[in-house]
Amino acid sequence: MKQLVTVLCGTCLLTSFAYGESTKLSLHVWNRHTLTMIGDSIKENASAIKRGYLSIKHKFTDKIKARFTLDFFSSDDYKYGAGIKLKYGYIDIERPIAIPSAKLTFGLIKTYFGKTYDWTYPTITKVLEEKEKLIASADYGIAIFGYLPRGYGEYALSILNGEGYKKTGDKVNIHPAYVANVRVIPIPGITIGGSLFYEKAGIGKYENRLLYAGMVQLIRRPFNLWVEYLRKSGGSTSEGYMVVSIFNLRETIGRMVELVARYDKWDEDIHQSNDAHSRIIVGSNWHMLPPHKGKPTLMLQVNWEHTEFENANKPEDRVMLQLRWIISTKISR
Repeated sequence: MKQLVTVLCGTCLLTSFAYGESTKLSLHVWNRHTLTMIGDSIKENASAIKRGYLSIKHKFTDKIKARFTLDFFSSDDYKYGAGIKLKYGYIDIERPIAIPSAKLTFGLIKTYFGKTYDWTYPTITKVLEEKEKLIASADYGIAIFGYLPRGYGEYALSILNGEGYKKTGDKVNIHPAYVANVRVIPIPGITIGGSLFYEKAGIGKYENRLLYAGMVQLIRRPFNLWVEYLRKSGGSTSEGYMVVSIFNLRETIGRMVELVARYDKWDEDIHQSNDAHSRIIVGSNWHMLPPHKGKPTLMLQVNWEHTEFENANKPEDRVMLQLRWIISTKISR
């Protein structure tokens, strides 16, 4: 594995130096400590590197760009102590076939569904569709992403494997997944969106999957509020929603501190009882250094998460402390 990673990184880096305008190297690291309790019993109390993105972004021309990202993380495997996943590996082609304000993306790409593709982790916990394992944040395939005229929103059409970035080969359904996403901004500060995901049943355990997502976002500084509704039909029908509220204290106390509150509700099968759960998250995000292009340069996150299950007498409480930091450099020819 080490040899393979070295060869891949070396090849991408040498190619970028050989041809193109600029190359950006970046490292995103998430150091996290987690304390989990079920009732009065401690289930987990440990520190780990939950995520370490090593990325190469290269600009061949104004219209052709590339990204290659490895995901490093702490592992329970005593032989290695760490794990590696390929998270992104794609080419962006701006204005393909003379389509204005659009790009064609090919490779291991973002999944343009719901809030998945622009979720910035205001809470440490993943976005609802990824947390409940409906959608992976990245998948193999091709997509066209573009903006609506006059800044009225955006759209994306994708054809994907459907199984996410961790599965390839014979672990992938022979039928591709078709994904459509649209967001509309009727007036500044309000966004309304919807997504559709369909995958036909294949050989073995795979079944028909039809996923819907609808979201509304309201931005009125210093508040940011959005609501997302999710539904899955197929072998069973699942349903739920997520509400996230963010209050930025910068204008109040002069520091870049965000107060975050989130509520999730998820029912794995609406036709059965005792399989639903709810989740409450409250916390804060302290930007110790100013964000760069919307991403935290150095940020401390503190979250308390309380989950109640219909089929369990005792709730689960989790306290998470996470330090996120980024280092990057740009090489121009």
